Amino acid sequence: MDGFFNGAPELVEQLVGIGKEIQEANDKNEQAVIEVDGVKMFWNSHRRAWERITPPIPDDEPVPAPLDFFTLDGFIAYINENVEGLIPDGEKLIVMVEDEKSVALLGKPSKYQKERHVIASCGAHTPEITFGRYQDTERFNTMLLSTFIDTPARAELFKVMKSMTKEQSCNVGDDGVSQNITVKQGITLASNTQFQNPVPLKPMRTFAEVDQPESNFTLRIDEQANAALFEADGGAWKNTAVARIAEYLKNGLYGCNVVVMA
Repeated sequence: MDGFFNGAPELVEQLVGIGKEIQEANDKNEQAVIEVDGVKMFWNSHRRAWERITPPIPDDEPVPAPLDFFTLDGFIAYINENVEGLIPDGEKLIVMVEDEKSVALLGKPSKYQKERHVIASCGAHTPEITFGRYQDTERFNTMLLSTFIDTPARAELFKVMKSMTKEQSCNVGDDGVSQNITVKQGITLASNTQFQNPVPLKPMRTFAEVDQPESNFTLRIDEQANAALFEADGGAWKNTAVARIAEYLKNGLYGCNVVVMA
């Protein structure tokens, strides 16, 4: 017991001193701050507890704005040449295939904020293709020839569209007193034309350097001879496109200090 009470006066004196600091800080509307084993603490009057003071995280050094490319070949050449020295020797950076139209070269996490910045990016420029909406035959055929890769299936579909005609007939019955007029109209195809859904086509939907993914489409024609293509693969072509982009980048960046991820 004597050993316990021997240190009691010093402990009491320390606690009293801390209490005075808190009271003085409250009187001045300030926070009381103490240091315990090299760690600074402040008195949280709302929680009525001492809490550790966390120093603010410093800002990182500014980084250059990312370079934008529109072709995979230009993107690959920039990384291989490393003209700006942004890829450190002995270290590997990540090339991320984000989707079927975007690729990015990512820097390492920053020193303080631990944020990744984009060194360079590449976005595919693809034509606008109308799916799921009816168009007149002329616009549909123009879209088919200008935004789809030439394949046997595309040639067959174009043949079908060219053979399609809008037919109208009129039969008149006359009994001398009144006339009975019957009008029939519809869409007809040439007698030797056959077509079956779905049709596999290759629209230009990703980077030109890779083989465009093939997917199924359903052709629909309304009574006014307008045509529309409806996607029938559930978007599976996007996974194929990403895999082909990643393979193209791996071949082009072979031996470079980067890792391609998709």
